[in-house]
Amino acid sequence: MLLQLLELNILKTLDFKRKNRRFYVIIIIGVDIMLKLIDANSEYLDQYKEAYLLSLKQIELGNIKKHDMMFLNPNEKDIVKIFMDNRDQSKLPSHYVPSYDYFAVDDNKFIGVIHIRIRLTDNLLKYGGHIGYGINPKYWKMGYGKEILKLALHQYKDLIEEDKILITCDDDNIGSYKIIEANGGILENKVKNEDQGENFLTRRYWIKL
Repeated sequence: MLLQLLELNILKTLDFKRKNRRFYVIIIIGVDIMLKLIDANSEYLDQYKEAYLLSLKQIELGNIKKHDMMFLNPNEKDIVKIFMDNRDQSKLPSHYVPSYDYFAVDDNKFIGVIHIRIRLTDNLLKYGGHIGYGINPKYWKMGYGKEILKLALHQYKDLIEEDKILITCDDDNIGSYKIIEANGGILENKVKNEDQGENFLTRRYWIKL
């Protein structure tokens, strides 16, 4: 399967670091996939809500844990505003880290979300890392996970002047750690964590950019 990476240059002032923002598109030849990152867009909110509801169902079924939920309730939150405000430290609680948050879309399909954090706190060093992503369960096991992380790594490299990033996942999440390893992740260690009343073991991977 041949991958081609197309770079689209969009001149626009960012909140951090650079004036030239680059978005990346993954095209998989032979498969009808054209995955790209975009700013949060109300056009996809109905599908975002679907991803939220399907993820709740997966939590009920025990397929994902509560702390792994990556979608907010769009009936209670202004998703587009939150995604944009997350880039501005002045609009966040003092202990929050700004992040660049995107929708990952394939043509008119909302595939998932990506969160790129500009720095790490002590807690994020243990669990969370620089990049977090979530995929609509509707599109699980269709090859999107590896490509979403690939896009996030390219976007991170353009936004933040770092030579390596930390990404984490639960120790029992085989699909996630295979995706990380397929993108060059090197396991440093495993640490115990607790969140929302759940105790879990976290794998900590570093990826060199």
